[in-house]
Amino acid sequence: MAHHQNVPLGFRFHPTDREIVGSFLHTLLVDRNPLMPPYSNFIRACNLFGNKLEPSEIWNKYGGPQLVDQDLYFLSGLKKLTPKRMDRSIGHGGTWSETESFKLIEDDNGNPNPSGRKRKFRYENKGSEEHTWWLLDEYSLFVGPKNDYNDRSYNFDFVICRMRKNDRASSKEINLKRSSQDQVQKKRSTNKKMKKDHQMGSSAESSSHVEQGCSSSLTGGELVVSYDDVDPTDLTFFEDNPIFNIEQILGETKVEDACSPSNSENVDSSYLNWTESYMKELMACI
Repeated sequence: MAHHQNVPLGFRFHPTDREIVGSFLHTLLVDRNPLMPPYSNFIRACNLFGNKLEPSEIWNKYGGPQLVDQDLYFLSGLKKLTPKRMDRSIGHGGTWSETESFKLIEDDNGNPNPSGRKRKFRYENKGSEEHTWWLLDEYSLFVGPKNDYNDRSYNFDFVICRMRKNDRASSKEINLKRSSQDQVQKKRSTNKKMKKDHQMGSSAESSSHVEQGCSSSLTGGELVVSYDDVDPTDLTFFEDNPIFNIEQILGETKVEDACSPSNSENVDSSYLNWTESYMKELMACI
């Protein structure tokens, strides 16, 4: 909150429970006097029950984001449904839900009877991302000694409320969002890596097929040409299978011996010349 006139530098408004009930509420409701500066700068008039604004909107409207180590305090009217039942709605579908048993506030003047009551609430709205993000302490004043202090009725129609962020809930929600974002980013990185690896694998497979092109004809990486009982003098085989491993066909026999006239008496000279030229091209690929 910006620095207020007549407030020393470094001042933080941190009243005790007794000061809120015995001083501020008593001044307003019993003495019927307004709060004087600087206290009037810190306790604002705003109805927190039945208000259509969200807690975050109220927080922003009254300077919550500018606060340093402080909370917001409001003088709020009660919206009674019955003498003991209040309307605790807030915003669009939210409510202030009580979180624990109330606490009785002792009198500062040594009076043995409690002077007021403190109740704790939490903002709940499962349809909002700010569910459980806000906390509210409600201070009410007793008009005098009560026969039953468990009686939840109110003597006055106004209370002072202390509103603050639930740091634990908001931090947890932020961490969950960051974790979810990290998982999405990690999944994207994994998908990119898998896509890149697939592309590299496809390139490598294509290169392998090119390298293997001089030795065999492949479909899906498997040899589809059988060289068993192949006659190297059969011209139709060479024409139908232009890519093959000549040494695999000939086995242990050397290429030059296999294609020599002594081993191929029935092969004419033109065919031998063609074979020799074709083998040179094949051997250059091996």
